[in-house]
Amino acid sequence: METVELDVIPIDDHGWRVSIHGADRANPFGLLGFVSQVDGGFEVCIIGHPGDAIAAPTLEAALDVLRPQPDEVEAILEGVRH
Repeated sequence: METVELDVIPIDDHGWRVSIHGADRANPFGLLGFVSQVDGGFEVCIIGHPGDAIAAPTLEAALDVLRPQPDEVEAILEGVRH
């Protein structure tokens, strides 16, 4: 099964900016969200869903919350979010 690669860029010691790998940095739709390490776990903030933080037990689980399905990438990069 194909999975979408992500760019995970540290923004501080306990936080990461997550975007679709290879997306043009000038395209704001490539940004999927942010992950923060908190109290033994991780918190996921999804772009377009302010205030709806999702808890995840591991960094990989947090990234999976943000990871789109392969057939959704084109629409996301065009600005259509589900």
